Amino acid sequence: MIDKPLNFSIMKRVFFLISIAIVPFFTLAQTNKSDSIFIKITDENIFSKCFANSDLNNDGIVTYKEAEQTTMLYLDRGGRMNIISDYKFLKYFPNLTHLSIGNTPNESIDLSNNPKLEVIDLRNGLWIQEVTIRMGCNPQIFFPINEQAVVFKRVSVPEKR
Repeated sequence: MIDKPLNFSIMKRVFFLISIAIVPFFTLAQTNKSDSIFIKITDENIFSKCFANSDLNNDGIVTYKEAEQTTMLYLDRGGRMNIISDYKFLKYFPNLTHLSIGNTPNESIDLSNNPKLEVIDLRNGLWIQEVTIRMGCNPQIFFPINEQAVVFKRVSVPEKR
């Protein structure tokens, strides 16, 4: 008689341990990337202040969903204090229509994931020599102050389904 409650208790424990082990996987699978934090805007971080217009609900956090909804991005805030060396994050802003490039040591920048661009301001991108844009994208361009030649490379990008 003592064995049955003991077996039942062991089974409950095993079931409990299995459920604890499985729950995190379901939670990760259900996490929506669009609701997760892309960048936190702080007073100490000049770079983060460039995303103030992207913080649509003014909570000090830009989510991936807010990044997707952003149409204007001014990365030239902060002047020489704000040096951006990697522009790969721009792929999270597919609906950009206006982009202002900030101070960067980069010689090239890939904007092929930003097909809706209407204005690209390169005036503060003094080292930019090559810009890659999507075929069919014909933005108005503001060139660097030093009037250095900038080559525009057009690429064909397959649409995501």
